[in-house]
Amino acid sequence: MKICSCREWSEDFLAGFTAYYLTSLPVILGVLFGVSFLHPNSSIPCDYPVSACIRYDAAHYVQIIREGYSYDPDQRSLVAFFPAYPLLSRWVSQATGLSPEEAALLTAHVALLGTFMLLARWVRTRWPQATAGQRGLVLALFGLWPLGLFFRMPYAESLFLCGMLAMLYGMAKGWPLIVLALLAGFVTAVRPVGVALTAAFVWHVLSRPGFPPWSKIARVLVLTPLACWGLLAYMGYQWLAFGTPWAFAQTQEHWSMWAPKDRDWSAKLGSLATLEPIWRVYVLGYRRYWGHINAPGGPLFSLIFWNPILFLVAVVLLMLGGWKRWMTGSEFVLGACLLAVPYLTRSYEMSMASHGRFAAVVVVNNLVIGRMLARTSPLGVAAVCVAFEFWLFAFTSLYTANYLVF
Repeated sequence: MKICSCREWSEDFLAGFTAYYLTSLPVILGVLFGVSFLHPNSSIPCDYPVSACIRYDAAHYVQIIREGYSYDPDQRSLVAFFPAYPLLSRWVSQATGLSPEEAALLTAHVALLGTFMLLARWVRTRWPQATAGQRGLVLALFGLWPLGLFFRMPYAESLFLCGMLAMLYGMAKGWPLIVLALLAGFVTAVRPVGVALTAAFVWHVLSRPGFPPWSKIARVLVLTPLACWGLLAYMGYQWLAFGTPWAFAQTQEHWSMWAPKDRDWSAKLGSLATLEPIWRVYVLGYRRYWGHINAPGGPLFSLIFWNPILFLVAVVLLMLGGWKRWMTGSEFVLGACLLAVPYLTRSYEMSMASHGRFAAVVVVNNLVIGRMLARTSPLGVAAVCVAFEFWLFAFTSLYTANYLVF
């Protein structure tokens, strides 16, 4: 049994490394193409590949690594970005002598490599009937997903995914609850939506067989604070440093884009209930209209155009996975919270900007995609992979040239 387990681990390690390497090639080529051939859409030079990766939120993370946190209640503040990723990147920089930019990029890639390996283990555990080719397809489609470019940039997504997959694998293997709570708590320090793992942990505890209800409730009451220890620690830091534990939430009002001037709660609730942030993106003349942002190639290469669509695709995949019982209850709760939290808190203010990226971390959907394509013809699978690879390359090139890709 141990020999079999060691062989499986080595196979999954190799599969994860191979998938990481091969699916990262379009991103590497995209960076080089953007640096060499695309005219930068900014005054910032784009002649060094590492510097070309420091765009948008990546620049904010690098600033935190260099300068630490700041908070001004009257303007955008860096406390909006959670501390685990920049803090870990700072340690890497100090230990290796790398620049903050290089350390942030290295940290993201090491975390992504771990993500691929954990994904291989989780898929084997959750889909034991799958062949090696079917498991490899799940890894390939995860790696080639066009918004996966952000997993390879100095963003917190790869660290978030690594922690999430460690917890998913742990739940599938029946790890001790205190270990799962610690993992969930760590992820709450990576991104605000990490509370989705806390919700999944609570569901996991409440749905465990063989325990009386009072015992489950007692475990939830004791372990839930531990399952969000990262968030609580960050709030404590903000309280001590800035006089309020809610600085990360209060500064969000300054990070809006194309938001309606009317910001009262009734308007926001009405907008969310009617899905207005999604469909208004396609209404000509409205402030949320995607065409107001000039994108090379029109809608084909406009993430402002694709964000609502990719978000809805993630919702459909999640619902299908739940209906087909391809997910456990905890996995479904995790996916639902990963989609609901950003939609309820940021879609109105951001007009769905970045929601394609937010939806890309719903990794439980990759199991659904794999099962859907398991019986598809090799030609059809190849066509999907080629299309994904093309978009991954194109979006990466535009990102490095500083076009509006988020």
